[in-house]
Amino acid sequence: MNLDLSSTFQFGDARALSFFMFDHRFVHEQTAAALSAKTGQSISTFGVSSPAAEAEWAYAMETGERGGQALADWLHFHADIHNSTYQFINGTGTFPPDLSQADFTRPQTFYDWIYVHQQIHDYEQAVLGIT
Repeated sequence: MNLDLSSTFQFGDARALSFFMFDHRFVHEQTAAALSAKTGQSISTFGVSSPAAEAEWAYAMETGERGGQALADWLHFHADIHNSTYQFINGTGTFPPDLSQADFTRPQTFYDWIYVHQQIHDYEQAVLGIT
């Protein structure tokens, strides 16, 4: 599964955010399966879906106010998943750009995060041979 189409939604579109989060979970599951096949280790995607984080993300875009702790926790957990993936792919000590920090109350920050995030997924899928 390719995340490109789901990643091109507009700032403030809560419905599209829901589609993105749904598709995003499947992309992470696909990546985990490819990593498991490559490494022989079990790779978890537990926590990559968070209805509470999604609600806080939508709230931030709608109101311009930062949400609660669920979104911050999700950003850190999600960044850790990508950090681990990079280390499996490239060796210990390699890290992707930091996805743990984002201010989703601001359109430009949102678009920057979405773009970098998409590039990371594209790279991981290319290296793992996922189409």
